[in-house]
Amino acid sequence: MSDYRDDDAQFKDWLNKRPPENEDENVPASVTFMEMMRRTAAKANAPVPRVEPTPDPNDLPPAPPVDAAPPAGVEAAPTAPTQTGGGAPPPPNKGSGKGDGNGSPRRSQRGQKRVRRRLSMVGGFLRSIIVVVVAAGLMATIFTWWTPNGFIADGVRAELSIVMATQAVPTIVPTSQPTPNWAMRIGIVSGHRGPEDDPGAVCPDGLTEAEINFAVAQRVVDSLRGLGYTVDLLDEFDPRLQNYQAAALVSIHANTCQSWGIETVSGYLIAAAAARISARGNDDALVECIAGTYAASTQLQRRTGVTIDMTDYHSFREIHPLTPAAIIELGFMLADRDLLVNRQEDMARGITDGVLCYLSPPV
Repeated sequence: MSDYRDDDAQFKDWLNKRPPENEDENVPASVTFMEMMRRTAAKANAPVPRVEPTPDPNDLPPAPPVDAAPPAGVEAAPTAPTQTGGGAPPPPNKGSGKGDGNGSPRRSQRGQKRVRRRLSMVGGFLRSIIVVVVAAGLMATIFTWWTPNGFIADGVRAELSIVMATQAVPTIVPTSQPTPNWAMRIGIVSGHRGPEDDPGAVCPDGLTEAEINFAVAQRVVDSLRGLGYTVDLLDEFDPRLQNYQAAALVSIHANTCQSWGIETVSGYLIAAAAARISARGNDDALVECIAGTYAASTQLQRRTGVTIDMTDYHSFREIHPLTPAAIIELGFMLADRDLLVNRQEDMARGITDGVLCYLSPPV
C-alpha cells in the first residue's frame, strides 16, 4: 500500500493541473479518502476550550481532566506536563483583592456572619433575662394587691404579724439644733434713762430711781453679753424701740420712795402688756420665768395689784407685736433700800436667770 503522503502530493498536483470546470469529475477515490482522513485528524488534534467552574474554598481542587483518546490510526497531540516531582508549580491564585489573605471573599464574609451570630445570641440572652425579671416583678405586685386575706392561712398570717411587729424600723426624728446665742437679740430698757433727764422716783436724801435702774440694767447686759447673746441697752424713749424685734425685752424700774406710815410696803411687781394679744402667751412665759428666779435671788415677795402704768407701758405699744416683753419693779426705794443700793448684783442675777429660763426652758 502506498504512503498517504504520496497520495496527498498527487492530489495537490492534480488540483493544480485540473481544468477549472467540473472539479469533482475524475477524482481518484483514494485521494478523496485521504483528504477526509486528513481533515478528521486535524479536527481531533484541535484544542477544545475548557470551562472552569467557580472555585469553592471548602472543596478540594478538581482532578485534571482526562483527554479523550484519539481515533485509531491518528497520533495524539502532546499534552501539558503535570506537576509531578520537579515540574513547574502552577501560577499563584492572586484572588480578587477582597476577603482574607488567601484571596477568598467568602471566607471573610463567613467570619463576619459568625460574629453577628454570636452577638445576636448574647443580645437574645440579655433580653430574656430582662423580660423574666420584669415579669416576676409584675406578677409579685399583682399577687400582693389582689391576694385576699383568706388565701393565707391564719397561722401564717399570725407569724407574719409577729415578725413585722418585732422588726419594725423605728422612726428617727432628727434632733433640732439649738439657736446659737449670738443669733438671739435681747433688749434691756433702763427706766427713766435718756436725754430727757428724768430721774423717776426720788428719795429725800437724793437717791433717784434712774440711777438704781441703770446700775442693775448695766449688770444684766454685761452678764448676757458674757454668755454670747446680742444685747441692746435701751433708754426709756429710745428711738430703736419702734418696731423693735428681739427674743425678749425687759424694762427695769424701781418703786416709789414714799412712806406709807405705820405699814411697811416691800416686794417686787412684774407684769406684761394687758392689751397685747399676738404675743400674749410668750409675754406670760417671760414674766413667770423672771418672777421665779428674781424671788429666789433677792428673797423678796411678789406683790399683786399692778398698776395701769405697768400693764399699759408705752414700750409695749412701740415694739414689734411678736416681741415678748415684761416690766419689773425691783422693789420699794424706802422699805427695800438696802437691796436696791447694796445688793444690785443679786437683782441683776435674778433678771438674767429669768431671761435664760425663758430662752432655754428646762426640759
